[in-house]
Amino acid sequence: MLKLAMSGVLAAALAVVLKSVLPDLKRYLRIRSM
Repeated sequence: MLKLAMSGVLAAALAVVLKSVLPDLKRYLRIRSM
């Protein structure tokens, strides 16, 4: 049960990080492709 809760928290943190990083990543890739 504890492992499940930990994996849920980890997944939520990963989602937040991805959501905050995605725009910068897209901009970086666009700049790099030019």
